Amino acid sequence: MKKALKNHYNKDYFEKRDHLDLHLAEALRILMMENNLNSILDVGCGTGQLINYLKKYGFKVAGNDISQEAIKRSPATIRKNIYNASATKLPFKEESLDLVTSISVIEHLTKKGRERFISEVSRVLKPKGYIFLVTPNWNSPFRYIQGKNWFAYSDPTHTHYYSPKTLAKQLKSHGFKNIKFQFKTIYSPPYEWELPGILQKLPRFAKSILTYLLISTRFSFIRNSFWIAAQK
Repeated sequence: MKKALKNHYNKDYFEKRDHLDLHLAEALRILMMENNLNSILDVGCGTGQLINYLKKYGFKVAGNDISQEAIKRSPATIRKNIYNASATKLPFKEESLDLVTSISVIEHLTKKGRERFISEVSRVLKPKGYIFLVTPNWNSPFRYIQGKNWFAYSDPTHTHYYSPKTLAKQLKSHGFKNIKFQFKTIYSPPYEWELPGILQKLPRFAKSILTYLLISTRFSFIRNSFWIAAQK
């Protein structure tokens, strides 16, 4: 699997698809501010764009990734804070972090790897710290509509998929509580990349309303990927 990940997440991948999701970054910034969280680890951080963004707001940031190519491409200002390490063995002390994020990583892990990953997150989180995950939504209606063309199937390194319900169950089995699926964020510019082509032609204010619905209400469950947070 490590070889497959290395072959897929190569130089070409990072040149074409590496980008910061501003709505996600802002949702995390707001989550941290509202809960007095300061230190964050982004597991599978890639080139570190997310932690670089949060660093500018004064948060204590760190990341880890198994891709040396990604780390090499990270901003020089944060490279010293990014570790070449796997999700299942985090190089951090027990109860040393307020928030652990992992964006589009858990679907790459085997069942055994998932258990180790969640256990590791629990180990490094402080009491009442948070985990925040993003992963393809197995229950998204778009999976049924698009069939074999569903976006998540295009990545050959995906091994397991989750619905909001099944991933919440996994987190609860490790002692996490206060499960959360909807988040505050900014609504302008709108969240466009998941919108079908016909909706992208709507006026900007209408797309901003859709952004609110798709991130901050129960309509978030129809998206191709879902966001989930839980407290230790």
